[in-house]
Amino acid sequence: MAETADSTAIQPEKECTDSTTVYELMVDWPQGTSPSPVDWLSEWLWTVSGVESVSETWVGELGNQDIEAVKAISRDPAVLDQIQVLLSQGPFPGSEVCSIVSVITLQEDDWAEAWKKFWDITPITSRLTIRPTWLEYTAKSSDEVVLDLDPGCAFGTGAHATTRLMLQAIEKIADEQDFSNCSILDVGTGSGILSVYAAKKGCRNIMALDILPLAIQSARWNAEVNRVADRITVNDIPLHELCRTKYNLILANILGPVILSLLPEMCLRLEPGGVLLASGLIESSVGSVEAAMASAGFTALERNQDGEWFAVCGIWEGD
Repeated sequence: MAETADSTAIQPEKECTDSTTVYELMVDWPQGTSPSPVDWLSEWLWTVSGVESVSETWVGELGNQDIEAVKAISRDPAVLDQIQVLLSQGPFPGSEVCSIVSVITLQEDDWAEAWKKFWDITPITSRLTIRPTWLEYTAKSSDEVVLDLDPGCAFGTGAHATTRLMLQAIEKIADEQDFSNCSILDVGTGSGILSVYAAKKGCRNIMALDILPLAIQSARWNAEVNRVADRITVNDIPLHELCRTKYNLILANILGPVILSLLPEMCLRLEPGGVLLASGLIESSVGSVEAAMASAGFTALERNQDGEWFAVCGIWEGD
């Protein structure tokens, strides 16, 4: 039976609980810059202390539809000067031509509402559609999953290539095995989108980790709205402090350097024959992640690509 998206049945308390100032800054580069620094910039911004959200956009309001830019969200006004200074130090190829071109100051609750007008119904595969909770949508077929989502201030709407790659891989894995007996660890869950989809595909044992309070809040909300909260434990504990329970599948949609640093801890929490699915990788980092996984004991490495972004999947052959 086809799913009908309905967020009215469950309305747990969820909001950005204070009205602190949010700084939305836009980083741009000269038209015609080749290669475009967008992927380097997006990955790098996530590493800047105080940055809580990063998104890529086409900036029509600047008068040229061909200009791509990257937006970053922070509550710390010091981040504005910090980013400009760091850009001048050349942290990645092309950084010297990047600059902050606009800063919008909003109250957090106003920003949380303002961004919604830019996000619409998002088809991911022929059997998965992401529906923002404030829009109406009904599944087109009996096997289509409609995932209701409100990411709030957390990363993960399904619109970004890294998230799409992960969702597509989860669908493929779920089709190939009995997902009801699978245990999953979601490292850096963000909005909880990956955990929620895994639960809707039948998984009953999911541990979702994030260290950002807004991500924890968002992931719990989205689990409740999709009626899978009983299948997902959302926890703010760092990975190295998590008990060494063994999982069949680990999801890591984060960044190449972070994946490399967490790889030993993830290996300690994988069942022999378990799978690591990692994304958030650009061309400069995917090779090093694959090499590290191979050295750590992963086999059958598989690489998938969406635009300039990559995901890597491997089977753990360790103890």
